[in-house]
Amino acid sequence: MTKERPHLGWVRFITILAGFMTVLAILTSWVDRQVFDTQEWGDTSLKLLQNPEIQKQVATYAVDELYANVDVQGRLQNSLDDINKNLGDTLAGPLAGAARQGADSLALRALSNDKVQSAWKSANIAAHTTLINILEDKGTYASTAGGQVELKLQPLIIEIADQVGLGDQARDKIPESVGNIKIVDSGQLAQVQKVAKLIHGLALVTGLLTLLLIVLAVCLSPGYRWLTLLWLAVGLILAALIVLIIRSVAGNVLIPDLADPDIQPAAQAAWDIITNLLKSVAWTVIWFAVALLVIAWVISPVRAAGKVREFLAVPFGQYPTPTFSLLGLAAFIFLVMGAGDGREFIIRLTVVLMAAAGFWFFRRQVMLEYPDADYAGLREFGERSRDRAREAWAGRPKNISMPKIGGKGGAGGEGTAAGGGTGEAETTVLPAQPPASSPEDSRLDQLEKLGRLKEAGVLDDEEFAAEKKRILGG
Repeated sequence: MTKERPHLGWVRFITILAGFMTVLAILTSWVDRQVFDTQEWGDTSLKLLQNPEIQKQVATYAVDELYANVDVQGRLQNSLDDINKNLGDTLAGPLAGAARQGADSLALRALSNDKVQSAWKSANIAAHTTLINILEDKGTYASTAGGQVELKLQPLIIEIADQVGLGDQARDKIPESVGNIKIVDSGQLAQVQKVAKLIHGLALVTGLLTLLLIVLAVCLSPGYRWLTLLWLAVGLILAALIVLIIRSVAGNVLIPDLADPDIQPAAQAAWDIITNLLKSVAWTVIWFAVALLVIAWVISPVRAAGKVREFLAVPFGQYPTPTFSLLGLAAFIFLVMGAGDGREFIIRLTVVLMAAAGFWFFRRQVMLEYPDADYAGLREFGERSRDRAREAWAGRPKNISMPKIGGKGGAGGEGTAAGGGTGEAETTVLPAQPPASSPEDSRLDQLEKLGRLKEAGVLDDEEFAAEKKRILGG
């Protein structure tokens, strides 16, 4: 076994290690993109606000802050006092309560407005920009002392106040500190900076290390590389499935512990939206593993895979320039799609280099295995299939006479004995019998079939002449 599969123990260890690193790479990549990508943060925040359950909670919070800082009942009482003193004392309270219920509905409707959603997204992007400046020790917060990150929702509250008719009072009465949600304060900044730098570095290191482990395992397994690729693909799929299971289990465990029962639906929706990127990264790994499975099958000793390699030996062997030009164009498009993110671009570049080396070695293998490969075999297969189809069509049954079903006195017809008719006996109509064939007709049929086989290319001239002589000789 050692001679047949060298370095087998190391290859198994590296395969398991690659699966473990894949789990870390998926998790750290998700956190890195979710935390350090401002556009991703803004898009995620917008998706959060567009969720109905989260809209209810945001609407309730905004209206609570609005009514806590604007004396709606006093404003209604002053307006009614101008009409009637007693009327103001009597109706101001009930009208304020009714207005509060209406404000909840109007606020919920307002959160579907593009202007309000834009204010929400802008507030989140501003908070994220401040967070990144702090985490990377740049911008206004060059030091962690006295710095903090707040999500400022006052513009959102004022937009909702405009929708319910209290915009002027909200602008005058609501202080700047209202609606500010503290995300990170100065006492936590040092720890947050350390964790952020660690994750930011691990996201790149774990991704590159996983790819390098795959390359190392393949290089150490000459003679059974297709098996190594097969088990690497299985390991990657298992790692991605583990991450998806962690996502599901963590949501079911954390949300009941951290959220009150009345806001758990919104918390569950927020968890699903925030971790949707994690799900996307895991599925990307699964599709990469599927590609490795296909490659493992193509280079395997299976007979069908050999036919595929023989087919691919033609473009790789006889037309290498156009073939590698098309592959280069696909690689260029793949790189351009990740050009916006430096970490992702490095990962994509590593994948392209791995693929380029793999295609080069694959061309070398198929050229050694099939040096004279062409599409002659494919043409022969097509011609054989066409000839068989022609032969089957030429030998189809002809002049089939179908027996007549029923007669003049058939079931349900008039004049039957069962129906109480004339009582005449039924006459059975038998199909006409073909005349007995003579030996001369048999020879003609055989000659006609022989001619069709020659036209179809089944018989050559010598075979045709021999068969014709045999038929005519009796």
